[in-house]
Parts: sequence; structure tokens; C-alpha cells
Amino acid sequence: MPTFDKQKGHYPYVAEHLDVVKGWLDGDFKTKRVFLEHYWGLSEARDNLDPKKNALVKAIAGWESKDGVVEHILICREYRLAIRRGHPGAKPGPFKEDTRFLFAKDVDDIRELFRNAHKNGLLKHDNYKLIQMVEEPSFFAEDRRAQAILKKMEGVAYEAHQFNRHWPLATGWSKPEKVVRGAKWTIAQNKEYIFYYGPIIWKSKQYYEFIERDWLHTYWKAGLPKHHPQMHYYLNTFPHAHGRGRPLGPESDPHSVLGMTKWLIREIKIDQQQKKESQQQPERDK
Repeated sequence: MPTFDKQKGHYPYVAEHLDVVKGWLDGDFKTKRVFLEHYWGLSEARDNLDPKKNALVKAIAGWESKDGVVEHILICREYRLAIRRGHPGAKPGPFKEDTRFLFAKDVDDIRELFRNAHKNGLLKHDNYKLIQMVEEPSFFAEDRRAQAILKKMEGVAYEAHQFNRHWPLATGWSKPEKVVRGAKWTIAQNKEYIFYYGPIIWKSKQYYEFIERDWLHTYWKAGLPKHHPQMHYYLNTFPHAHGRGRPLGPESDPHSVLGMTKWLIREIKIDQQQKKESQQQPERDK
């Protein structure tokens, strides 16, 4: 798998402007803010509430030992995938409509776990932002049971893949109107929404140039917030079978992962920054 160390010196723009990174603090990135994914409910051993034995505490501590600042923890119960990957004891969440949801007790246990880990000197903080990673894009916006659990958390993350049941965009699992409904509800509750985009396809039968950009333009046209301060865009560029072979860099290659990242930063962050600056400029004397 290609890694960023092979691209050192070839992504100055992304290194300067990227806000949050996943799984990598070396290389040229200036940011120390990281996000991580975590599956709860895979086994009792992983979820052990003794902070010295808990898998989530160990993951956070690992990043903090490298001077990382954990920005968001994208967390869910992922029992179907987990069972296929060798966790036969994995359990689903409370709702058949979206089995990724945590139980309310899960959230309470994790909060107490953080406090105890901090008290024991294992973590730098006594609390972290828990973002519920959902499977169904709008169920939670219409279900009071799910909303009661989300009140205990800091936000929602939705994964939009460019393959399997998410394909095609117009009729697949990630229909823009449903994603927009979920995102707007989340933001209206003064919570954070993460649009976790990818993996994106590369040289598959369905691919055409810049399809990865076109999907985002479709979401924005449908009303997905683009510049709201509680709206975040995270890229999942794992080289899934459909995306394998896409070059990692350099950022000057618009088809590379770093090139895609550069484009998205300009669309989301720099475009808004330039608009603010233009609005702040004093009017010239007439």
C-alpha cells in the first residue's frame, strides 16, 4: 500500500491546509489533529471497562503519545463486517433500521471509561468527542429513540462509498436527499456532522474522469451544507478493490489522492476564506 512517506516534499499545499488526518502524523503534515474509527461491541475483551485493558483507550493513548490531538472518534457497532473478519461474538445495536447505533449504556460506559483513564494518567483528557457513525443516512432524523442516544454524543458521521449498495448515486443507499436530510437535522441540533466520503472508485467499469468530484457537486446542489462550521468533510481513500491503483500523489496530479484532497480543501476551506476576506475589504472611495 502506498504511504505518505514516499511523497515527502510533493504535497506542500495539502500539508499546509489539511485540518485533520487519519492514521498518519509523520511526513509533511503540519496538523497534529487526528480522527479515528472505532468499533464497539466486537468482544467483551476489547470493551473491557478497565481503562488499562480497553482497546479504545489504547488507541487514543497511542496517538497522544505521538503528540496527536484526537479531534473526533467515529464510533459504531459494526457486527456484520466484524463477524466476517473473525469476531464471532460481535453484537448489533438496538435498532434494526440501523444496527450501527450504540446503546445508551454504551455511551455512558465510554464516558466513564474516559474519566477513569484520565484519572489514572492513561489519557490527556477526561472526555472526547464521540461521533455516531451511522449506516442509514436519515433514519435518526425521524426516530426519537435514536435521537435520545444522539443527545449523549457530539455528532453523526455518514459513510458514502462509490461502490456496492451505494452505487449508483441516484438510486443507491446514499441518495442525496436522504443524506441532506440527516445532515441538516444534525446541524439543527447544534451537533457536528461528518460526511465521510469514500472509498472512491478508480479504473472500474463505471469510472469516468472526476466522478469523485461530480458526486460531491451533486450533494452540494441537493443542499448538503458546504461551509457550515459544524459540517466536516473527511476522505476515506482506503484502496478498496474499486479504487486500487489510484496514485497517492503528488498533489499536482489531480487524479491522485493528494490531488483530490487539494481540490476538496480549495472547494470547502479556501473558497469560503476568500469570500470572507472579500466581504471584509473596505469599499473604495467613489
